[in-house]
Amino acid sequence: MSFNNLPDNCLWKIFGNVHEAKDLIRLSKVCSRWSDLITPRFNRVKYLCLINGQNDYIDKDSLCINHRTDWKDYNLMESFPNLKIIEVASPDNRPFGNFNKNPKIKGLIDLFGSIEEDFKLENIEMFASPCSELDYEKVFRPDQLKQVYWHNDDIYFPSFIDYFPNLKRLHLELYNEDPVFYNGSNLSSLKILELGTDLVVGFHFMDFCPSLESAFIWDWAEDIFVNESIKNYNLRDLVIDGSTDFSWSLLQRLLSKFPNLHHLGIRNIDEIDDSNLKELIKLLPKLKILDLRKCSNVTEKSADFLSKYCVKENRSIVIYYSCKNEPTEWPKLMETDEHLLWI
Repeated sequence: MSFNNLPDNCLWKIFGNVHEAKDLIRLSKVCSRWSDLITPRFNRVKYLCLINGQNDYIDKDSLCINHRTDWKDYNLMESFPNLKIIEVASPDNRPFGNFNKNPKIKGLIDLFGSIEEDFKLENIEMFASPCSELDYEKVFRPDQLKQVYWHNDDIYFPSFIDYFPNLKRLHLELYNEDPVFYNGSNLSSLKILELGTDLVVGFHFMDFCPSLESAFIWDWAEDIFVNESIKNYNLRDLVIDGSTDFSWSLLQRLLSKFPNLHHLGIRNIDEIDDSNLKELIKLLPKLKILDLRKCSNVTEKSADFLSKYCVKENRSIVIYYSCKNEPTEWPKLMETDEHLLWI
């Protein structure tokens, strides 16, 4: 039987096992029938990710390419019309010449902190850089960005927040500044906050985010400011990583601000132990997952207590705690430096 005589479902399965990006593009140009079978796969691609030492390939909604690949003979925006977010290589290895200025690109991941003028930054809504030295007031318009991943010790926190008041997601690390409070207007749109700081700002800043649903706070300040009078009833997910002297009484006051928490992770706080679990559970009547794996003084005693408590109170709470032989089915601890987790 001729290859062209195969039914569409057979051809579709064959093409589904081809992952190399350039091969798929060439196959899509053979005829309109092949193009119709391959194009829906191209249309699902939203992210362009950089890889090292591998051939370019398509994986679900991502186009993964080696930053040294020569793409000058291909129009990526024509082949992948729904691309929204791209990773940027170093200036000498950028395979993006044919769509840098395309207004459809809304997200930019600048891995080397070296954006050039050929990017159409006025359309960017999502920007991520682990080493950004950009003057954000010169590069972006006020209120332009909706999602930010930014590492820069030189920015002044209150001014940065005032410049982007409608953020939906903020990942920011601030160190070696003078302690400063944020006392600006509320960030009513902010849903996700990932903040690392040694300033007296982390938990205080959350009070200005009434719509916040998820927060990851690294706070190494010597003093932690907690205003118990301000509650957040929208917060569902909270991870606290505090390597300072975080007392149990301080943690109680803090958690009382978030009565509707579903998922709580506490890391590197040795003050919490098995004796605190009963009070912690009562503070959070809607808790479903409790992760205490980096609290060295929490043991299987807490798991035993929680099992009996859930039976008695007809609740379901999963606990992960510090133990020598962690079950393989437990989820692995994840950090929040993944740039592509846009909302």
